[in-house]
Amino acid sequence: METIDHRSSPTSWWFVIHTKLYRYRALMRKYWWLVLGSVAVGLAAAGWRVATEPVTYVSLGRLIVSGKIAMPEGGTFNEEVANYMGTQIQLLQSDQVRTRAVSRIQAADPTIEILPVRIEVAPAPQASVLNLKATGPGPQITHKMLEGVMQEYIGVKREIRSEKSELTLSAITDQISRLEKEIGEDDQAVIDFQKKNNIGYLREEGNSAATYLSGLNRQLADLKKEYQLLERLDFEQNLERQQTRPADSGGAEGNEGIRISSASGGPELEYLKTRREIEVLKAQKADYGKTLRPKHPIMVELDQQITQQESMIASFKEQSVAQLKTRKDSLRLEVENLEGVIQEWEAKALILSEKLAQFESMKSKVERKKNAWDRLQSNFLTIDANRAVDQDNVSVLQPAGAPFAVKPGVVRMLMMGFLAGLIFGMLLLFVIDQLDDRVASFVEFQTRFNEKVLAQIPRDKVGSEVGPLQPDDPRHAFAEALRSLRSSIFFMPVEGIAPKVFLVTSAVPNEGKSTVATNLAITMALANSRVLLVDGDLRRGAIHEVFGLSNQRGFSDVLREGVGLMSTIQPTYVPDLFLLPRGTVVSNPGELYLSKSADQFLKDVYEDYDYIVIDSSPVMAADDTTSLAPKVDATLFVFRFTHSSSRTSRKAIELLRDRQSNVLGVICNDVDEAMQEYYYYRYPEYYGTGSSKKHAG
Repeated sequence: METIDHRSSPTSWWFVIHTKLYRYRALMRKYWWLVLGSVAVGLAAAGWRVATEPVTYVSLGRLIVSGKIAMPEGGTFNEEVANYMGTQIQLLQSDQVRTRAVSRIQAADPTIEILPVRIEVAPAPQASVLNLKATGPGPQITHKMLEGVMQEYIGVKREIRSEKSELTLSAITDQISRLEKEIGEDDQAVIDFQKKNNIGYLREEGNSAATYLSGLNRQLADLKKEYQLLERLDFEQNLERQQTRPADSGGAEGNEGIRISSASGGPELEYLKTRREIEVLKAQKADYGKTLRPKHPIMVELDQQITQQESMIASFKEQSVAQLKTRKDSLRLEVENLEGVIQEWEAKALILSEKLAQFESMKSKVERKKNAWDRLQSNFLTIDANRAVDQDNVSVLQPAGAPFAVKPGVVRMLMMGFLAGLIFGMLLLFVIDQLDDRVASFVEFQTRFNEKVLAQIPRDKVGSEVGPLQPDDPRHAFAEALRSLRSSIFFMPVEGIAPKVFLVTSAVPNEGKSTVATNLAITMALANSRVLLVDGDLRRGAIHEVFGLSNQRGFSDVLREGVGLMSTIQPTYVPDLFLLPRGTVVSNPGELYLSKSADQFLKDVYEDYDYIVIDSSPVMAADDTTSLAPKVDATLFVFRFTHSSSRTSRKAIELLRDRQSNVLGVICNDVDEAMQEYYYYRYPEYYGTGSSKKHAG
């Protein structure tokens, strides 16, 4: 069977947390009295503080507050816009109100002693109510201080409101006076402007200028259109355009000029007539050419006439082109002149518009100031009318109540004492955890030891004393763990001859080595092996009591007096298991283990038994084990969880190896099955006998 070794297995963060919590739980189970004691000390200190704290007195009162005052005509006066309740709380707790309250108390009773009184103010939920609480060292001063604060707060509020009204009336009066002066100045400015400028004439001139400018812009657009068209058309295209244009069509002035030129017999008309005559002559020539030869006098005369007409048409074309150029220049000059006229009229119209706009702005300014004056006058009359009306928006809902005695902060003080004690106790556990090197989980063991783990023996939940295995033992997990240890030893890969003699030890007493040795021998015997269990702890060994056998003669007698083995070895209730008890207690077991009698004993039993299991004394308790361990085949080291010290166990293993002992591995004893990393032997349905209703999948 494979040796159990989880050192290479990855651990998740949850796994680590679970392990740490388990360790602290184990510490809490062991040192619960320490935490309980620290909590008790904290509560005692808190109780003493409460008992020695002087008695205080509390008086309660309530005020109704409102952030708005009703005014005539549905108006409202907002005293504070944002966080009104917070402002009132600050005012109630202000030095001004407290000082006035103290003066009020002293004026009513000069003999009273003024003591410090704490005033707490809290708004009631979903209500315009403030809850007041006064806490002081005496009943009389506490009650009078709360009463004085409430009355002086109302007085301060009234003074503030009256002062605000006076300031508001004064500010409104100043505004009205300033506006009246400005309105008079603005009215005079309007009159002076009207004297210098005829407003009716300006409006009329502005309308006329706008109409005239509109006509000029239309005329300019027509001229630009005609000019651009003449620029793009050649002589023939323009002549064709004039022929196809209706004679009575309206248009620009340029079109009218062209029509006049054609009607008066200009070069364009002569050009057209000559071109038509040439076409007629060419048609005649074509007709005569059908019957006459080219040298015929008629054909010759027609050629001459055509040549004469072509020379004339070239002259007419030149004249027409020149006339068209002249017309373009004329149109360009007309456009430039018209643009200049438009600019002049636009400047004149702009001046008129600016004067009219200035006049309208002056009128609008005067109108706005008159409206503002009307509103201020109305507000002045309203505020002045409300000055005489008592619009108190603060009133006492519940006057200062009779003071009652309280112990200040009893619950809070006890809770603080409890928390302080608990924190201190947990801090002590943390310090113990840092100083304590005992291992509580398998993960911790892996971080501190590199040795192979041969088995994990679970904790016996039945009782503190772990008895030997019995046939059909109900401790299934315990029995299976020991069988796993047996398999680890039987099938461990070794070079040469497999070990037969095993020495079981630990670092210090009470780590379970004798229990492990006894039960290991029992499981080996149950596997049909002939096993000898030797109680090698010659100082305190008591394995014979486990089996109910005699200890009159034993291992010490064999080594010291040469008593025969046959008379000392006893059979047990387990078949094939034999016990060699401790025998007489000796004070020097180490010397016996180093003697030749020990070597002879090992030779004698080596051939007679399949396995020999020797229970020895703890390594750090005496030098006995380190004297015997080098002579046996293998040493099994027992480490008990939550009990064994890591440093001590590490030192014991190093000491064994320094003496040339073959430490085969570590047996983890007393492992808690509740640990998350303990996966073994948790399935009891596999251990029952007979039929079972529950089957594993």
